[in-house]
Amino acid sequence: MSARAARAAPALASAALLALAAWAWIRYPVAPTYDSLASLVWGRDVLAGRMPAFDGFHAPTEHPLWLALSVLLAPLGEQAGRGMTLVTVLALVALAVGTYRLGARVFGPAAGVVAAALLLTRLNFGFYAAFGFLDVPFVALVIWAAALEAERPRRGRIVWVLLVAAGLLRPEAWVMAGAYALWLGGPPAAIVRRGVLVALAPVLWALTDLVVTGNPLFSFTYTTDAASDLGRTRGLLHLPESVYGALREVLKPPVLAAGIAGLVLALRRGSPSRTDLVLLGTGALGLLTFCALVVGGVSAQVPRYAAVLAVVLLVYAGHLVATGGRLVLAARRGVALAAVAVLATAGGLLATRLHPASAASELRFRVAVERDLAAALRTPAVRRARACGPIAVPTHKLLPVTRWLVGGREDRVIARSDLDERRRPGVVLLPQGFRLLHNAAYGSFTAGVGAPAAVTQRVPSELRFRGRSPGRRFAIYTRC
Repeated sequence: MSARAARAAPALASAALLALAAWAWIRYPVAPTYDSLASLVWGRDVLAGRMPAFDGFHAPTEHPLWLALSVLLAPLGEQAGRGMTLVTVLALVALAVGTYRLGARVFGPAAGVVAAALLLTRLNFGFYAAFGFLDVPFVALVIWAAALEAERPRRGRIVWVLLVAAGLLRPEAWVMAGAYALWLGGPPAAIVRRGVLVALAPVLWALTDLVVTGNPLFSFTYTTDAASDLGRTRGLLHLPESVYGALREVLKPPVLAAGIAGLVLALRRGSPSRTDLVLLGTGALGLLTFCALVVGGVSAQVPRYAAVLAVVLLVYAGHLVATGGRLVLAARRGVALAAVAVLATAGGLLATRLHPASAASELRFRVAVERDLAAALRTPAVRRARACGPIAVPTHKLLPVTRWLVGGREDRVIARSDLDERRRPGVVLLPQGFRLLHNAAYGSFTAGVGAPAAVTQRVPSELRFRGRSPGRRFAIYTRC
């Protein structure tokens, strides 16, 4: 390959990836996830001059930058959700490019290519992007900050911009910003001045909470309490299990093992350079902040919170594969054949864990459910009964999407798992069919923490059956 072609290859690959991402976004028009839909509802409230209900029943934690994006997207109406998923899909492309840049700078272009390819074959990241999880933009900001710092140590300004933006999405970036202030070094006075930049994101977050709820620490205390209510907290003794479980879920065991082996290989290279330390430090901070979330009781059962560490391990896995490839090329035929056999076995294991058809089926199912819910809300029976009272859905998982579809105030849609609300007159929508009843995205409709089936699915005698949605995924009952 000529030098000119080598320089053009990353740009061409990025353009191809962007085109593929655009096709997938158009092909699967899914609504954002629970947290992002709730943020869109809050954004619409802000635009309408209403205070967002951060303290609603099982409401997710607010994130200031995501709320600001929601306010900007709210004028798009029903298409605002599509706008949010477009942002996260583009963020996935940016994350893949940033992963390549980081890997290429630390270990060479081959390692960067392998790391980016491994990222794109981790279906979890694709799902996070497709469903509008803010974690994808967050990780993209952090990885790009690391890549730019690795390319030019002590870069400063642009890295600060990325870390402050990341800190308005997730609090883990506050720790990373503090570490960066120390990394830059200099006299104590300079470090103290950088403290203003470190404090910028948490102060803006606290001010948002203060204005809306009157409590500047609302997000922290609310998130901890909510995790406890949902049974997500774990003790210190479960920390290793929590870390391994999260990484196993995101990376899958073969790639996780390759990442750890690549880390060991990198550490054996001798004294690390500043570039090596950027990657190692980013991974260490990812591990530290995830452990802090577990020990602090925020959540130990959300694998995407370990995504920064996971991406760093992908870079180390890329280093392992690239190094192995170079050894194979330099080895004798027997050694080369043995290495090819090992790589083929590892590739086979990876192939057995990739289920693109299953992923596509899940995306199509989500689209069908959301369209059927929208159709149910447009039926004459539902329109008439809404005059009698709010729409009741089984659990909190269906609250944001239903609120987004019907518009209006928060109290126009309630959850039957909220025992204080479930006997109000109005409309009751009950999911139908095995697949929907057992889909975690829409709630636990069987016995479980916070949503016993007797509460969410039992049909009181005073309810009148009014039919089913066009797709027969929801039964419609009314009480006036």
